Amino acid sequence: MKILYAIQGTGNGHLSRAIALLPTLSQRGEVDVLISGNQSQLSFPSPIRYQCYGLTFVSSAKGGIDILKTIKGIKPLRFLKEVWALPVEDYDLVISDFEPVSAWACKLKGITCIELSHQAAVRAVGSPQTPLWFPVGRWIIRNYCPSKLRVGFHFEAFTENTFYPIIRQEILSAKPVQGTHTLVYLTAFNSSFLKSFFSEVPGRFKIYSKDIKQIETFENLVFCPLGTDDFLTDLITANGVICGAGFELPAEALFLNKKLLVIPYANHFEQHCNAQALKQLGVRVLFELDKSTQEHLITWCLEENSVEYRWANHLELAIDRVFDAAQDLRDAIPIID
Repeated sequence: MKILYAIQGTGNGHLSRAIALLPTLSQRGEVDVLISGNQSQLSFPSPIRYQCYGLTFVSSAKGGIDILKTIKGIKPLRFLKEVWALPVEDYDLVISDFEPVSAWACKLKGITCIELSHQAAVRAVGSPQTPLWFPVGRWIIRNYCPSKLRVGFHFEAFTENTFYPIIRQEILSAKPVQGTHTLVYLTAFNSSFLKSFFSEVPGRFKIYSKDIKQIETFENLVFCPLGTDDFLTDLITANGVICGAGFELPAEALFLNKKLLVIPYANHFEQHCNAQALKQLGVRVLFELDKSTQEHLITWCLEENSVEYRWANHLELAIDRVFDAAQDLRDAIPIID
């Protein structure tokens, strides 16, 4: 079987999940990889057949999506050219991890596309939803990646087609210890803001920032560049994790039994839905990172971890569901002699 696996390259979470998922997927057929977007700091260890510009969201300096920069970065004619040029008809199965070029190519050419992503679980009926309206965010998550069927990953199996997170092998085999530092991973905030904020919080913090090119130390703060092997070690040995309300990193922190505090980015519908799901698990959620919430963060730093997370390995089940769905869709198509 010839498979196209298309991955959204905005942020590190999609690529991190794809790296863990690809070996299992490759056992089912010959896999070509497509990556679109340019906002990830991770390198992909396998050959990439198609590298597309796609549609990319741009983060603001203090969290959230920078709407103006995002709109400015959209190149509609280039996107349409990439959609029409992608030969999805050459594949037996197209799997999209919230990747729009492949999904729209399939829609316009009448090819079956199955979405395998966290976003598929976020918008599923039965998954936790933010009480905030977010009309643009809701529209995007429903229309960004059109597909015939959706299989999702979430913190818990909220629906029939929702499965527990994929945890990469390095985390599965790790032996976590409680160190003396708190890991901070808030890539939508710039290093100047993070330095000003955390310098007034007691404790020792290792802060990973896209603005930093080499390790820099400021009193109780150690700033580290993204994309280094030290991040995994700092995660495994952290006494707590402060991060956005994304998916992969909070899931890994929960798996490692790390105390977790998340800050959903402003104007980010998916992260606010994730925050609701994490609140159900007992995770601390802050909606702002400023003077008004600094005392709450300090209180969290002094608390013990009270969350007990029970994870199950659903990787094979999720892949089975994708291939079963693909077969069901093929069987439903009438054969014309």
